[in-house]
Amino acid sequence: MAGMGAPGHRRPLLLLLPLGVFLLLLSLASLRLPDPPFSACLSGGRPCRWFGGTPAHKEEPEKLLLVPAPTKAPPKVHDAPLKVSNAPSAPPVCTPSPQGSGFRIQDMESAFLASLTPEGEVLIREYLQGWKELIKFMDSLGAAFGLISRETRSKISVLEQHRKGRHGPHYRSLQSMVAYELGKGLVDFGHSQPPPAARLPSGCRTLLRLHRALKWLELFLHKLGGNGEEEEEGEEGSPEASQMCAEAYQAALAPFHSWWVRQAAALAFLAMPSRQELLRNICANEGQRQAKGVLRATVRSIAHVYNATQQVYARQGMLDLP
Repeated sequence: MAGMGAPGHRRPLLLLLPLGVFLLLLSLASLRLPDPPFSACLSGGRPCRWFGGTPAHKEEPEKLLLVPAPTKAPPKVHDAPLKVSNAPSAPPVCTPSPQGSGFRIQDMESAFLASLTPEGEVLIREYLQGWKELIKFMDSLGAAFGLISRETRSKISVLEQHRKGRHGPHYRSLQSMVAYELGKGLVDFGHSQPPPAARLPSGCRTLLRLHRALKWLELFLHKLGGNGEEEEEGEEGSPEASQMCAEAYQAALAPFHSWWVRQAAALAFLAMPSRQELLRNICANEGQRQAKGVLRATVRSIAHVYNATQQVYARQGMLDLP
């Protein structure tokens, strides 16, 4: 009996040992372990998958996920170019030559600036006013540009008749004109056919001709104004205005003209005034450096309008209208 009693006494001890270990683990599990750092448990304001999915306490994630709302909406894309165009650091006003054609470069810049709205609309009335100022500039290039000026005036007349006609409200902007004429089937995408005598030519086709010519004059004015480095390097060996105008024409407008028209344009370029004379016509008293600065600012304004017009025609597949 005594030999059997010892194992009987050890059995309760063996039973109590696992129970004690279990109680010890339970007490350790009840202790609050330190929280891991925020960067270790959250990614982008959400629980990391590798960390278990959800935090232990509900209150803390709510506080961590609260992000202050922005005080104002981000600026629209079209705000940037308008701020650049109307920057207070624009060059001062130039005094035109009293012997000139009445061309005032600041009037042209103002008209093209006004033709582009903050929403990106191209207003036809203001656009045509900018072209009327460009005609004065072309008149200052010499009598050889008379044919180009007359062709430009005829296109302006067509668009103004559209604006004053029965459907005038549709010709307020380039966008509304395109929508109206496409909807009415007034744009011929095939070979150019003369419209009936009682109907004006398509406004879209007419303005496209002005749009192509605007690129030519934009490039020419850009070359005439230089890049701002000539004042430091000197102008010896710089190309003359006739060469600049011919290069701009070949790049922008010549591909749309017949051989005869290209030859006539080449002769007109040869009869142009010198670069110095043109700069004096733009700024009579302020000097060539002032004239070039004003030209560069004006070219930026024209480029904004040209790019907006280009996008409208490109979206509708109308850049290659005959």
